[in-house]
Amino acid sequence: MVEKNILNIMVSHHNLLEILFASFRDEVKTNSQRTERSLSELIWETKKHFFAEENAIFNFPPLKIIGVWEIVKHLKGEHVIMLEKLQNFLDNFEDIKDQDMDDFHNILENHRKIEEADLYPKLDEGMTASQKTQIILRLNEIPIKK
Repeated sequence: MVEKNILNIMVSHHNLLEILFASFRDEVKTNSQRTERSLSELIWETKKHFFAEENAIFNFPPLKIIGVWEIVKHLKGEHVIMLEKLQNFLDNFEDIKDQDMDDFHNILENHRKIEEADLYPKLDEGMTASQKTQIILRLNEIPIKK
């Protein structure tokens, strides 16, 4: 059965990213041998999530009609910032600071709140069943880790 609610799908994506980030942060703090693997997984799943959001949702033409275009432009900018921060973790792997991880997490959390409180409920309410189904089908084409 296809999920009929964009918000619920994206909340599950966000929960996964939160779990992966927490694992990465814990492994950095304990100097675990798995830290690099955790970071790689976090980056991979974040890129898949952003790709799904931007291509299945953000680039959907009716968004301008629904009145969420300004929110979408802001969120796209945050995607760039978060990917840069993840790349910086990778490039400076031996020198990851707590403050840098906190900064990333703060952006991730604020980003999530905007999407879950403002964007996705408006889309679920303002789109036709057909439009939502089209987005949901596209989202489900890009598997995320369970």
